[in-house]
Amino acid sequence: MNKLEFPRVNLVGPRNYESRELSTVVAALAFMTEHRPGETGPKRQVALDALTLAIAGNASADDARAAFVYAADGAGILAPVE
Repeated sequence: MNKLEFPRVNLVGPRNYESRELSTVVAALAFMTEHRPGETGPKRQVALDALTLAIAGNASADDARAAFVYAADGAGILAPVE
């Protein structure tokens, strides 16, 4: 695993319960900015900050993943663990 990869995060939605798997900091940041641009709130901002810091080399991919999972869960798009 490179420094911007993390264990897979499974998401559902936002349309027709489509599923998506993300496993990199870059993909998670792109998802947040491209697919959920109108959302606001502290959880989203924490995730955006952590992802940006990880890309800059100032945070770990694991920390960025944790913040992303926290935001995804808060948005109701985190897929249930099977």
